[in-house]
Amino acid sequence: MALHIHFVGIKGTGMSALAQISAQLEDAIITGSDVEERFYTDFVLERAHIPVLGFSPENVENADLVVISAAYTNQHPEISRALELNIPILTYPQYLGRLLAKKRGISVTGTHGKTTTTAMIGLVMLQAGLDPTIVVGSDVPNIGGNAHCGKGEFFLAESCEYRRHFLNYSPEHLIITNLEFDHPDYFKDLEDVISAFAELAIKVPERGHIYVWAEDPNREAIKGSAPITTFGLSESADIRATEIKFKDEKSSMKIMVKGHYLGDLNLNVSGKHNIINALATIAVCREIGIPIDQILISLSLFNGTKRRFEHIGSNTNGAMIVDDYAHHPTEIRTTLEGARLSFPNRRIRAIFQPHTFSRTEKLLLEFSQAFQGADEVVIADIFASAREQEHYTVSAVNLAELIQLQGIEARYIGPLDDIKNYLTETIAPEDLVLTLGAGDIYKVGLGIVS
Repeated sequence: MALHIHFVGIKGTGMSALAQISAQLEDAIITGSDVEERFYTDFVLERAHIPVLGFSPENVENADLVVISAAYTNQHPEISRALELNIPILTYPQYLGRLLAKKRGISVTGTHGKTTTTAMIGLVMLQAGLDPTIVVGSDVPNIGGNAHCGKGEFFLAESCEYRRHFLNYSPEHLIITNLEFDHPDYFKDLEDVISAFAELAIKVPERGHIYVWAEDPNREAIKGSAPITTFGLSESADIRATEIKFKDEKSSMKIMVKGHYLGDLNLNVSGKHNIINALATIAVCREIGIPIDQILISLSLFNGTKRRFEHIGSNTNGAMIVDDYAHHPTEIRTTLEGARLSFPNRRIRAIFQPHTFSRTEKLLLEFSQAFQGADEVVIADIFASAREQEHYTVSAVNLAELIQLQGIEARYIGPLDDIKNYLTETIAPEDLVLTLGAGDIYKVGLGIVS
């Protein structure tokens, strides 16, 4: 009889991905439950013929295993009922670790860039016929969604550092895109973050491989029994890009490995950060045996992921509307730099929704200094996390005032509907309206597209 696995909070990006691949990897019957509000994952789950139920204790009655989202505690009615019935319960990272162990694991982690890097590697592997299993934190057109259940020997997974979740995994290949302080509601400081990544690196076996960004000031902390390859733009990087040229949202460059020319790469996504993501992809894909010519051709086909400099559309007067998930100061700065490189003649209007009070409070100064690439900044109300229960004194108004002190035109508006009205009244043909944040700020862009 087939295993029945029930997912509590199935509409989450990661949970919906695991639900899709579990049907085949575990030869299981899959059910799930969540709130009524619709997300992009509703379409993904419908396409996979996975039913989504409203929350009810009855949903777990016949389950053999319950997989739970980190958003819910043991007080949740379904989790509470599963405990009463002694049904095995695994959290998302515990269950992903179980699935990852069934194949040759490739984990992509880091403070920024892990979704795009995972998507790039997934595309190259699919194009090479390796048919990997893939779990990625966004909707990726090139791989047909946020998951792919392949018949090949590799399992490629985006791996999050929050609460040290990635220590549930023992990958054969580990890509670390960068190391920075984030998730201040859990990590004490940068050293705490670095210690988590260092602990994961030690888990990579001798026969495996570790890939680290060469310019990361903290990369020396990453050690292990596995060999390490560096990627980046500096001369010291094992795999690097030279003679980089930008035009519109595209870039071209020469790829070098330890001083030897490998070939030319043409990318259709903007910014230096995506060049670095592509270099990480080249590093791991070469190591697992994909010919360099094939890697470079496949990367030229990459057209981005949902909510990563995603073109939402245009306003009737020709203004461009773009959305990006950037919610950390470094991500904001990097995204704005990419926008300026791609669109030097447009007025860049950054509409930012701070994500969580804890992050905003801890990184307030860094946030205020991250908008130098914008001509105007509009700050929305802080999007609070469900897991935040402490009292915070920081406000979105504080951030807007600090950005103004940096000499940038900034204003606090707050409610999303008020921001939509303001933009509708002031939008000009030469504008690039860029919505930034991990919450629901994308709705502003959707509201002003014609």
